[in-house]
Amino acid sequence: MRPAAFMTVCLVFSCVSLAQAETLTISQSIPFAEDSGASDDIKNECKFETRLPEYLKKEAKRTFDVVLSKEPLEDAEGKTLSLIIANMYGLGGGAWSGSKSAIVTGELKENGEVIASMSLRRHSIMGMAPGTCSILKRISKKMGEDIAEWLEEPTMDAELGDLEDDE
Repeated sequence: MRPAAFMTVCLVFSCVSLAQAETLTISQSIPFAEDSGASDDIKNECKFETRLPEYLKKEAKRTFDVVLSKEPLEDAEGKTLSLIIANMYGLGGGAWSGSKSAIVTGELKENGEVIASMSLRRHSIMGMAPGTCSILKRISKKMGEDIAEWLEEPTMDAELGDLEDDE
């Protein structure tokens, strides 16, 4: 391939990559709802609120250049994703103490206007993880994957994850 042709091909692929890398701003720490049910131990030890944004950033890179913000999202321009940990259940004791679960809700906004919303539930019943935080870490990783997939074609009132009740 001639050098000029090679440069043209490189420039075309670079432009395509740049066009797909729209910025999405999310909080680097997701708040717990006041009535989330999360224990103080979970809030203080498990780091769920910061792990989920990190996993989401990693998983959503196909669609967005994710920026983790320390600032309030109300001040951000462009697309933002506001997430809240609506419910958290996980007794200490790892797999031996029963099911662990989390529900996260979110709104995708563009310049302050809600353009999509979702509710996501993930739970873990079985597993040989060494502790509750390890199980919640796996849940946050899966949630990051779920949200990233939804962001490829976001819709209003989407229900993601395993929303059906355990019986």
